[in-house]
Amino acid sequence: MFDQIFGNYLVSSGYLTREQFDEAVEAEAQVRVKLGLIAVTEKLMTQQQADEVNNLQAIMDKRFGDIAVEKGYLSDEQVGRLLKKQGNIYMVFVQAIIDKGFMTLEEADEMLCRYQVTEQLSASDMDDLVSGDVDRTIAQFLPENNPLGQKHCGIAVRTLLRLIDSRAYVSKAYLVDELMVDNFAMQPMEGDHKMFVGFAGVGNGLLKIANPFAKEEFEGVDPDALDAVGEFINCINGLFASEQSAAGGVEMDMLPPSFYEEPCSIKGSGFIVLPIHFKDEVINFVLSIDSDLTIENR
Repeated sequence: MFDQIFGNYLVSSGYLTREQFDEAVEAEAQVRVKLGLIAVTEKLMTQQQADEVNNLQAIMDKRFGDIAVEKGYLSDEQVGRLLKKQGNIYMVFVQAIIDKGFMTLEEADEMLCRYQVTEQLSASDMDDLVSGDVDRTIAQFLPENNPLGQKHCGIAVRTLLRLIDSRAYVSKAYLVDELMVDNFAMQPMEGDHKMFVGFAGVGNGLLKIANPFAKEEFEGVDPDALDAVGEFINCINGLFASEQSAAGGVEMDMLPPSFYEEPCSIKGSGFIVLPIHFKDEVINFVLSIDSDLTIENR
């Protein structure tokens, strides 16, 4: 997911065009990250050392890691750890923009540092973002001291990436007491906790979920489209309830979903709103824990 977050930052900052970004993302499926790129990014080797090993590969029938160990640049343990990171989506994206000639590794590193300063992130925060672990990435965008909320948001986003759009990404969540929306699909849960879980949209934004989940092409956010979104929420909540029951004996029951086709106001007390970005739409994941939500038509 951080490939989308960082890539869109590069576009908004003027360092990539939208066309270049789209081209790099399309190329990701064919990219295998070079071990040297990961080693330099991880600060285990210098660029000069990586270039030296790459040049030696041209005359030696050996892998990058084997040569780096022979030269004393890496240990066997470090090579093993780096090999596991070759599928990291952020690394794949960086390799793609380098292969396409859009940026150099030095330029990408510089922009990553600028992103860190702009977003006021610590070194530990950045480790989480570039880790390739969705839960660690999402945690950087959620309110602190809310483990149950982080757990549910993690399941929601992972499920969305798997079933709806693998290129979706999140931005900073916020807490509000009221949210104005054009349409809303929601499912309450009760048991050891009271929860309200939903997706809120503006215009036809919720079709980004309804169409791929139902495998139909709804023309607008009508009751059938909202029903599809409700079924997707039910899928998320089922995964959450099962995991909570298995992990800690927390029991949650899912109640029937509710749908709001017309503009409405969602009211509560400090509920979570997590924006989820698609290519041309933003929808809001709404989560209230142990506090009531009320919906009023506008």
